[in-house]
Amino acid sequence: MTTEIRPATPDDADALGRLHMACWREAYGELLSAEFFGSATPESSAERWATTIPRIASDGGVVLLAEEDGELVGFSSAGPGRGEAPPRALELYAIYVRASAYGSGLGQRLLDAAIGDRPASLWVLERNPRARAFYERNGFTHDGTTELLPRFENLVELRLVR
Repeated sequence: MTTEIRPATPDDADALGRLHMACWREAYGELLSAEFFGSATPESSAERWATTIPRIASDGGVVLLAEEDGELVGFSSAGPGRGEAPPRALELYAIYVRASAYGSGLGQRLLDAAIGDRPASLWVLERNPRARAFYERNGFTHDGTTELLPRFENLVELRLVR
């Protein structure tokens, strides 16, 4: 099976919304409640992606999809650093792959395609050891900045930089 990485278009919003929510359930199913997932629907995610894909592109960023045999199995997005004083000009906004692709190298391919080896920042959940280890292997370190996420049942995010 060949996995192609390609740029997303607004036409991909529905499929990306379904993928995003499936990845969230697989990655965060033990961290977030059923009520959270009841309100975070593929439809609401698709609506956000329909506007987010062109916005990120117009800002000079990328939304990339990993497609295997016509099915989306992962995605990444990156663009200009966000916030008042971003620590790096480039920010990795997201990388998600289906659990079936864990350990396959797909996450690395998506990271490389989105930001290469350039200096960047990103946010990762404190209670996501798999993702934290992946980013640490890629040279990212916690810069001491944390953020409480009330929308995500008060989980804590860590800012990583390289």
